[in-house]
Amino acid sequence: MDDWGYEELFEAVNRNYNNYLEKKLSNQHALARTSYDFETVRNEGIIENIIVSTAMGEIILSHQKVLIGNLKSIEELLIKFNPDELLGQISDEDLADLTTRINNVLVSLNEMPIDYNSKIEK
Repeated sequence: MDDWGYEELFEAVNRNYNNYLEKKLSNQHALARTSYDFETVRNEGIIENIIVSTAMGEIILSHQKVLIGNLKSIEELLIKFNPDELLGQISDEDLADLTTRINNVLVSLNEMPIDYNSKIEK
C-alpha cells in the first residue's frame, strides 16, 4: 500500500461515491462510477483490491437490494480472504478491523434481497 493509507482508501471510496450522489446520480449509478474510478487502485495490489471491494460492499449495505453481479464479484474476492497472507503488510489493528469489516459485508450482503436486473438507472 505504497500510495494509500488504510483508512484513507476507505474514506476516498466513500467520498467518491457520495460526490456522485450529490450530483443526483442513483445509488447504483454512483456505485458503478465509483467502481470504475477505483479500478486502477484495485490493480495496485491485493490489499488495495480487498479494501476497495470491502468499501464497496459496505456502501451496498445501505441500498435496498444488491445487484447479483456486485454480490458475486465482491464475494468471489472476499470469501478467499486470508488474514495471514497480509501479516506485516498492514498494521495488526488495521488487519483486525479489515477482518471484521469483511465478515460483516459477507454476512450482511447474503441477507439482502438480490436484484437480478443489471440495468443501472441514470
